[in-house]
Amino acid sequence: MQNNIDEEKIMFVTQDRVFYLGLVGRRMRARRMGAASLYVAPEGGFQLKVGNQPWEDRALALLPPYCPHQVMSSCGKIINILIEPEHVSAGALSKVMERLNRPGEHNDLVTRIRQAPHRLRAVPDAESLSPQRFDHLVMGYSIDGRVLDPRIEAALDDFITEAWRNELSAAEYARGIGLSASRFLHLFKEETGTSFRNHRMWKRARAFLYHANRTGSLTDLAFDLGYPDSSHFSHSIRKTFGLKPRSIRLGSRDLKIVSASTSVSSCPAW
Repeated sequence: MQNNIDEEKIMFVTQDRVFYLGLVGRRMRARRMGAASLYVAPEGGFQLKVGNQPWEDRALALLPPYCPHQVMSSCGKIINILIEPEHVSAGALSKVMERLNRPGEHNDLVTRIRQAPHRLRAVPDAESLSPQRFDHLVMGYSIDGRVLDPRIEAALDDFITEAWRNELSAAEYARGIGLSASRFLHLFKEETGTSFRNHRMWKRARAFLYHANRTGSLTDLAFDLGYPDSSHFSHSIRKTFGLKPRSIRLGSRDLKIVSASTSVSSCPAW
């Protein structure tokens, strides 16, 4: 099956994974996302700059969470897969990262990823798209998961139910699960691999993806996502995704989103 570079822009969003096929932003600054980031160009290769390292040509790359980087592609589009790290085995993710970033041919995997939208579109309900099934549909294999401490899992469940909108302190979370604040913060980082603060900031910025193709006031959206004002919102989104919210909206016209919380949509906007 041949990939069509002119096919529609589309994004699949679940709790633990994101598959994005769309425009790669012009003048992208360094992005720093809280998920592992897998990149493939829908046609040809792409250029990658990690931190202060020089630009390099790549066919495929998998970067760890919070790694500052920039991407460009000659075709003007990119495929970006996000793998949330909290429910993935850190050892298994490291092994996959090492293998995919090793010099060599990855033609079969690149081809499979390029064809993934055809398989993902066949999924009748995004609610049923487990991380394991997502991985198999996109990559042909799944990354081993892990079981978290139930107390930390309870805190993460709050983020799923949009508790990131509230400015609950770590001490309040800790008190709710019977831990001291210092013990909670230590355990949270030990279990998830990142700090409580960074995790909340990432999940709040990630929630913007659900609104990528919608019209409406960005200022209102900033407040709805829990940001104190539009300035903080714009700064956070640009730091996370390398582009301003307005630029993302302009580049996402006709983007279709399939998610566990929203139906397929194609509203003109981002």
